[in-house]
Amino acid sequence: MLKYILIALITLELILLSGFVTSPANGTMRDSEIFIWDYASLSNYKVVCKKMIFHPTNRRLPESSDMKPINIHSQVVNDEYCSNLTKPV
Repeated sequence: MLKYILIALITLELILLSGFVTSPANGTMRDSEIFIWDYASLSNYKVVCKKMIFHPTNRRLPESSDMKPINIHSQVVNDEYCSNLTKPV
């Protein structure tokens, strides 16, 4: 019985020590995405459902800016993704 308690305490100590000594995993921020009704292109009047993806980047901005740099990518998707949104006329 004492042998099992001793093994459990050593295991717990090793787990806690490895948590303090090793650096945590680099957390990744998942890209934000939203669905919107928008025009297919600048010269096109057809309204389609688009998925907008916002991806943070490591660009430098002026120090006076309080914004964070992002890349924006959009792609046309099936209209079902925007079914709960009001479609513009």
